[in-house]
Amino acid sequence: MTKTVCVVGAGVSGLAGVKHCLDEGLEPLCFEKDDDVGGLWNYHPDSRDGDPSLYNSCSINTSKEMTCYSDFPIPKEFPNYMAHKYFKKYLRLYAENFNLLQYIKFKHEVVLVEKADDFADSGDWVVTAKNVTSGKVEKRRVSFVMVCNGHLTEPNIPKFKGLDKFKGRVLHTHDYKDFRGYEGKKVLIIGVGNSAADVACELSRHAEHVYISTRRGTWVIQRAAGQGRPFDHSAITRFRQQMPWPLLRPFMYHEVNNRYNHTKYALSPNTRFNGGAVTISDDLPNRIILGTINMKTDVERFTENGAVFVDGTELTDIDVVILGTGFNYSFPFLQKDVVKIDNAFPNLYDLVFPADLEPPTLAVIGLVQPFGGLPPILEMQARWAARVFSGKCKLPSVSKRIQEVEKKHVKLKSMGVNSAKYTLVVFFIQYIDKMAQYIGCKPNLWRLFFTDNALWRKLVFGPCTPSQWRLEGPGKWSGAKNAIEHVEENTWYPLQTREAGKHETEGLYDGYIDLFKKILILVAIFILLRYLFSNGYMTFPVKS
Repeated sequence: MTKTVCVVGAGVSGLAGVKHCLDEGLEPLCFEKDDDVGGLWNYHPDSRDGDPSLYNSCSINTSKEMTCYSDFPIPKEFPNYMAHKYFKKYLRLYAENFNLLQYIKFKHEVVLVEKADDFADSGDWVVTAKNVTSGKVEKRRVSFVMVCNGHLTEPNIPKFKGLDKFKGRVLHTHDYKDFRGYEGKKVLIIGVGNSAADVACELSRHAEHVYISTRRGTWVIQRAAGQGRPFDHSAITRFRQQMPWPLLRPFMYHEVNNRYNHTKYALSPNTRFNGGAVTISDDLPNRIILGTINMKTDVERFTENGAVFVDGTELTDIDVVILGTGFNYSFPFLQKDVVKIDNAFPNLYDLVFPADLEPPTLAVIGLVQPFGGLPPILEMQARWAARVFSGKCKLPSVSKRIQEVEKKHVKLKSMGVNSAKYTLVVFFIQYIDKMAQYIGCKPNLWRLFFTDNALWRKLVFGPCTPSQWRLEGPGKWSGAKNAIEHVEENTWYPLQTREAGKHETEGLYDGYIDLFKKILILVAIFILLRYLFSNGYMTFPVKS
């Protein structure tokens, strides 16, 4: 008999969960509180407590080629960095293409997921869901659960001294929708993450003045990098991933700091560049140099009409305080002993399976903060979870899972990491490759080097697009190679809206630049190989 998987939510991770349950011969039953797919990306003009929410001007921060599902590329006519309406449309296309909608019960909220009485023997769960329109409650016994509710629903509201005495308006970015109502106001924004920077830049065109308070500072990355290419096309490659960090650090620092001197713009963190503390914003430095945004240090305390900062400076006549302080992750519908969170450290093996849960019949999808696009990671988590549920992949023993989780937590604590923003950080290629190895779908680069060198070069030196993990193994997709080969064309296609002039001298100059890059790559390969051999990561085979 086909076993049923309850999928909680029909956002990016929930849709991937439904699709890959079907791929593995399981029967998905998805409950979605809203009236359509999309989750966070299903925009509403009002914010609702307990629901994800985004502002009207929100766009994705990673390019479409690095943000799509691995077997369903985003249409080439869509912008490289899509506004929320485009991304929502893409999710709808995905659901329709794979016939997922019939497995989703819209306007149904999961209110409780608890172990069945015989869980130790069966591994089953009892799911209670409520029809949000009629109030009718239903219970279903299921074999497996995928938790796909996201972690951008519960705003993190830090305790600031004196904030309760501030007489102006206080809100979280979760509740911000657009600039209307802020015209002529003085606004103080706490935090300089992606959302905080977006809100600050938008308001700086309408408010009297905007201030950003940041405790640590940040490195600002623009969406468009060299020659206007999406930044993640060069930042997330297999070649760059293999370069030793001491060799890579100065190049990355130069890329980030060359356009704007972060120290002079009062942006740079107090620590040296390490690839973390990054904000994606095309406009923040521009608004700073125009004088419509000023950077401030951490708030020491609030007053009735402003704030005093740790450097002794003070702002008065502040009308609005907006908290860009991130989110807490929680699972209010889940039995309390299933997913344990100790000071922002979840007890999740590879951030998916509760380490001490046996049998492992529940998976959490999407509880990550990646350096790179999120959907490909969520999809790979769902692929792995579905194969574990179907019995095609095995997890280590409970003791080994717990040991692995504790080992990771000790390492993070030794690095001073103690907030959800950093305990959930994963590196795009490294993390997906790890799960791909579990599944058996990691591309064989050594074989491709000899059998299809042109494709190998794209995999190693080009952007690490999700279709790489569809070239072979379980879930192999016949269109994967074609998708990889058309990344360049799809990137430039939506920009070609007129016949632009071509300049021979610029083409000649570009040719010299390309030649220099190739020479630099060869030198870097030599340095990398020397590093790997000298440190014992690679050895020459010796005949016995």
